[in-house]
Amino acid sequence: MDPQALGIVVASSSARPIRGFWSSYCEVFDDDAMTAQQQGTLTGVKRVVAYPPVLAGATHCYVWVNVNALGGAARVAAAQFAY
Repeated sequence: MDPQALGIVVASSSARPIRGFWSSYCEVFDDDAMTAQQQGTLTGVKRVVAYPPVLAGATHCYVWVNVNALGGAARVAAAQFAY
């Protein structure tokens, strides 16, 4: 994989505020080498974008996203990207 950058895009069908968080874990070569874990929050309306940091030289990164729209039912979708 060798990710150089990570990106998260969250979109909602509602004008209600989006709230959530992301967590990432990057490692070099295997579980016995260098690792880094980061986390952050997501807030906004309609669309929220975040760019988690990447450990220099990372060979693998994993990203978890948990979001919802406040104040009732709304469709919320999240996607993550790496290059």
